[in-house]
Amino acid sequence: MTLRHHFTRLICAFAVSACLSQVPAFAARQPGPEQDAAQQLALQAQRAQMLSRYQAERAACMHRFFVNACLDASHKQERSALAPIDVDLQAIALRARMRAAEAEMRQVQANIAAAQTGQHDSAQAERQSAARATALAQREEQAAARARQAAAGASKVAAPPPVRPETAPPAPRLFPAPAPQPAPQPALNPAQRAAQAAQAQADYAA
Repeated sequence: MTLRHHFTRLICAFAVSACLSQVPAFAARQPGPEQDAAQQLALQAQRAQMLSRYQAERAACMHRFFVNACLDASHKQERSALAPIDVDLQAIALRARMRAAEAEMRQVQANIAAAQTGQHDSAQAERQSAARATALAQREEQAAARARQAAAGASKVAAPPPVRPETAPPAPRLFPAPAPQPAPQPALNPAQRAAQAAQAQADYAA
């Protein structure tokens, strides 16, 4: 049953309550269900006795001279005797319908409250689910970040040390070139050496 049906039945229950509140007998006194049930049984028994009595009277009218007049009088007396009983029975029936309407109204109100509570619980469950999903995404992102950091550290440890370029030998220091040495003289024979010595002495004496 939809929420619109609940509201419709609730309005009907209020309407019945308003109508029954206008009945004087109902407004003045409201017996309980047990009292109404006992009174209903008593009234129904009394009504059955009245019917039996007037049926017997009408049967006796058939033996009288003025049959129609006797029957009319019997029917009139029967209606007068049964009228208050029927009024009481109708009041009992009205009270029973009123109690049923009130019970239905309470049930409708309970259903509406349950529906509202269910909607609130559903919204709260959705919020909690969204919060759990957000927290899970954050934990997954943190785990991925830690995994990336661990992978980066492992790659640093496993990588070989960088190859440094070999150091070139120092450049030789430049010194001034030595003066050219005189070409070696060829070896002199004894005659040449004697001539050379004589020349030297002559040069010295001069």
